[in-house]
Amino acid sequence: MTDHFASATPQPDQAGDDRVPGRVDPVEVERLTQALNARFAPHVDEAAAAVRGAEQGLAEAREALARARRAADGQRYQSDRLVFMRASVKDEAEALTRKTTPKKVRVAYRYLLARAVELAEGEVQGYRADQAAAERERQHSIEACLAAEHAAVERLDAARAMQRRVEDAVQTARQGLAVMVEKLASQEQPRASA
Repeated sequence: MTDHFASATPQPDQAGDDRVPGRVDPVEVERLTQALNARFAPHVDEAAAAVRGAEQGLAEAREALARARRAADGQRYQSDRLVFMRASVKDEAEALTRKTTPKKVRVAYRYLLARAVELAEGEVQGYRADQAAAERERQHSIEACLAAEHAAVERLDAARAMQRRVEDAVQTARQGLAVMVEKLASQEQPRASA
């Protein structure tokens, strides 16, 4: 790895040295500035990408929250058909006990069996639907979307803080370069007067 800063000090014994005493070569300062920028470029770019990603995440969280609110506003009451099916099966079971002829008992039993099978199927489907609705509620409810938005805001704040710290590091390095150039220039001035 080349030390870009080691060559900033002019060497007076070099052949063809046309540097003016008391001044640091502007070409050398420009080269050092470019080297500084090149060393920080990946980190500055990565910090900017992190902020853009966090901003996009926040926008997506806010869109999901808006969708959840629209869905909640548009949701209508739905009666549970299983409540009525359970009552119907219970009524059919009671009706079977009141049947007096073998033919009516068989017909009532077949009807009860059909309704009981429908109820069992409905119970299984209802359970699955309830589980899916609970999962949707955990992931896409207004509360879940608010929590996701809050987390996205925190990620964005953290990304912006990290980006500011990266910019501070770059600024500190630039200030260091300026101080070095100033010090080198002040050290060359006594040489020129000697």
